[in-house]
Amino acid sequence: MLRAVVVTGVALTLAVPAANALAQSNYPSRPVRIVVPYAPGGGTDINARNVAPKLHDLWRQTVVIDNRPGGNAMIGADIVAKATPDGHTILLSTSSEIVTVQNIFKKVPYDALRDFEPVTLASNTPVIITAHPSTQVKTIKELVATAGQRKYSFASVGTASPQHLAGEWLKTLAKIDMVHIPFKGAGPALNDNLGGHVPIGFLSLLPAVPHVKAGRLNALAVTSAARSPALPEVPTMKDAGYPDIELVQWYGVFLPAKSPREIIDKVNSDMNRMFNLPEVKERLAAGGADVLATMTPAQFGQFVRSEIEKNRRIIQASGVKAE
Repeated sequence: MLRAVVVTGVALTLAVPAANALAQSNYPSRPVRIVVPYAPGGGTDINARNVAPKLHDLWRQTVVIDNRPGGNAMIGADIVAKATPDGHTILLSTSSEIVTVQNIFKKVPYDALRDFEPVTLASNTPVIITAHPSTQVKTIKELVATAGQRKYSFASVGTASPQHLAGEWLKTLAKIDMVHIPFKGAGPALNDNLGGHVPIGFLSLLPAVPHVKAGRLNALAVTSAARSPALPEVPTMKDAGYPDIELVQWYGVFLPAKSPREIIDKVNSDMNRMFNLPEVKERLAAGGADVLATMTPAQFGQFVRSEIEKNRRIIQASGVKAE
């Protein structure tokens, strides 16, 4: 009997890695949905559409981009939080719906740390402050000097996004007033800034770059520590006299909580590989995004926890409230 127990125990031990390998080899077994909680045309959407065709080729399965804007990106994120945890529904998220909404809204339909499995950090990009040419504003100094007379409104994505926080932070430090106009995605915010309907934009850099280069928008500054290689002539906020305003919009990959570890590891490995393909990196870099897809799930989880605390401090300092 003892011999039988020992043999059985060895068999079970050997079966665990075999089962994990089988799960990885069978995944994905049907079409995969990447939920983007914003309207098409923004930075999150651009990240997703750059890797989706590559994942399709790798996985030999259809990879669908599902844009679900609204509710300060909480609608799309909640869809993934409540999805079956089998790896076939993936969230490509910005920092907003993961680390910021937890600090500003009293009612969030999910818990960022409890309801998601962190997979990997994909890329990041600074916020760019833009002005419609009709304003004749070309610098942050000119924006601050004329804000009192013109009563500007500014476009950003939702409430408490890095774009919104940058706008509120500038208002606080410069002691100026601007009316915040939230949009369901970077694409719609950019479109209204391009049309002059909202004169000032605090935008994701990725979709804004071609319009700045074409002269359709005046670029006043970026919020990164260093100038963006995509627009090296545009100053940082430190250059503009506001060194405290330094923040970036990051994009990350998440799965529903309780997804199998072997699936999390496979999505991590494959996503990191796809984002680091030379052609993907080059396209994202041309728009001002820095690909950072090297983290393990554990490293990304620690990063998310530190970002939640960092955003809590920024929100308290800037006095941002839910809208």
